[in-house]
Amino acid sequence: MAIQIDLATSQYGTGFNGAYFRIVTASITREIDDNFKVIIDCSGFATASPTADTHPVDFKRYNAPLATIEATAGDDFLSKCYTWVMAQDDMSGSTAV
Repeated sequence: MAIQIDLATSQYGTGFNGAYFRIVTASITREIDDNFKVIIDCSGFATASPTADTHPVDFKRYNAPLATIEATAGDDFLSKCYTWVMAQDDMSGSTAV
C-alpha cells in the first residue's frame, strides 16, 4: 500500500506530480501520563518504484493518539495508519495505490 498525491512543493522547493508516499515507520510510544501516541513517518518519492538507492523528495511526520488510529477504518494497524494519513490536510486529494 502507498499514497499518491500531486505535491505543489517538496522539501526541495519543487513540486512533483504523482508523488508516491509510503510509511517507513509507524511506532507506538508511551507518554509520561500513560497515554499512547503513534508516530508515523512517511517518505515521498518521485517514482512509484523506489529502490534502496532512490532518494526521497519529501518527508512527513505525523503524531496521533493510539485510540484515534485504532478507531480508524482498516484491516490492520498499518492500513489504519495509511487511512489516517490520507485524511490529513496536507494529504487532501491523495489516493491509495
